[in-house]
Parts: sequence; structure tokens; C-alpha cells
Amino acid sequence: MSDAPGAPAPLEVHDGEQDDALALAVARLAPARHVLVALDFDGTLAPFADDPMAVRPVAGAAQVLDGVARGARSTLALVSGRRLADLARLASPPPGTLLAGSHGAQVGRIDADGALVTEPDERTEAEEQLLAMLTADLEAIVAGAPGAWIEEKAFARVLHTRRCAPAEAERATRAAVDGPAARPDVHPIVGKAVVELGVRATTKADAVARLRAQAAADADLPEASVAVVFAGDDTTDETALASLGPADLGIKVGDGETAAAIRVPDEAGVVALLHGLAAAL
Repeated sequence: MSDAPGAPAPLEVHDGEQDDALALAVARLAPARHVLVALDFDGTLAPFADDPMAVRPVAGAAQVLDGVARGARSTLALVSGRRLADLARLASPPPGTLLAGSHGAQVGRIDADGALVTEPDERTEAEEQLLAMLTADLEAIVAGAPGAWIEEKAFARVLHTRRCAPAEAERATRAAVDGPAARPDVHPIVGKAVVELGVRATTKADAVARLRAQAAADADLPEASVAVVFAGDDTTDETALASLGPADLGIKVGDGETAAAIRVPDEAGVVALLHGLAAAL
């Protein structure tokens, strides 16, 4: 386990001993008038699966999310690379939850009736043309990589290699990075067993900034009054973790370099820490 270059080593949570981490979290967030709890989904709240549509939140996650959403001074948000509709369906977030899908290219919220309300996300003609080229590029790669498949998102095409043999996954990933990812106006994101090729330059850092502004507006507060808790497991989450300020709190799930202040071992560790934190919010 390692921390990001130049960043302090995160406080490690082992074997459920989270008292020190919870104390750090409560102390860090105490001065804030409002707290945005923004969470990645896959690998943070839900274990990975070979079939991405078969994942389910880990035990206890639903109760914790509901507690955060109902908090007197907290707003719940989910930030994912998934399509917004898929995120809402799989996570089943409570009313009032803010959502950012496709790494922030899509945004919405869950209304009081539990329905997903989205903002318009129409593509330009140039984006449509580029997506068509990326689809063709990835189809050629998938044809030579047993187990690989393509996911179509609103503003991206994604190569999935989780079902591939390790050598095939490596070859397919390299082909995508060296080929279509190098096209002009393509914004690649390489994550765990995925290569996402986006046609809009959005990151989870952008998504968190937008969600902070929305939480502040909903609470009728200045943005500076809203602290952020962000938890994520993948390299794609590090843009958000690195963007956090001294009054915010980053939580890293699992191994890997990180800018987070706290590291938990798995999804259950996230739920346990958030359970204690929700009681303080």
C-alpha cells in the first residue's frame, strides 16, 4: 500500500478497528455547516462482478446511504463512471440523492418519489461521429480478444476486459491505449479492467465540484461552508481525491497510491466508517 507522491500516508483501518479513522473524520468535518458525502459505486459500495449489471451494494450499504440522505446537515451523492440510469437502478439510492454518471458528463437526482430526474445531455454532431469511429475501433480490438466487450455510454465507449485471460486483457488494453485512445479529441480513462474513451473532458474531480455547488445551493449556503467526503477505489477516483481541500475528507478503498486521508480495506469498511460518520451528521 502506498500514498500518492507528496501526499501524507493515509490512516490505515485494519480488522474493523476504525475508532481513530472515525475520530479523524469527525474532527475534520466538525467546522463545516454542511457535508456532501460523495461516493463511488463499483468497488466502493458494491463488489465487482464479471457481469457489471449483476452487482449489488454490500450488506448494510442501503441503511447507511439512507442515514446520510436523512442527515440534518448532510447531502448524499453517488459519483460513477456508469451511465446515470444504470447507476440509479443498481444503487437504488434514497430520495434526495444527487447523481453524477459517466464521470460527471451526466447529472441528475432522485426526487421525493424515488424517480430519477436528469439534466439534458444531448451530443453534438461531432461527438456522434467520433463515437461511431471509437465503436468501430473497439469492435476490431474485441474481435481478437476473447471475453472482451464494449459498453456504450452517452459520451464514451468502454472496453471491458474483466472476463479475459490476463494476457488477452493486457493486449486488448494496450491496443486501445495505443490506438483509439490516441485519436484527437478523445479523453481516455484507464481503470480496473476497463479503458474508457470519452468524447468530453470530464473527470470525477469536475463532478465533485459540481455536486458541491449543487449541495450548497440546495442548502442555501456558500460553497465554502460545504465540506466534502469522497470515497473511491480506482485510479479514476484519484482526480476527485486529489482535488479535496484541507477541510474535506478522502477515503481510499483497497490498495494503490492515493491522496486520501484514510484507507479502508474493502466495501464493508466503507459502510462501517460511514455508519459512524452518519451518526455525527
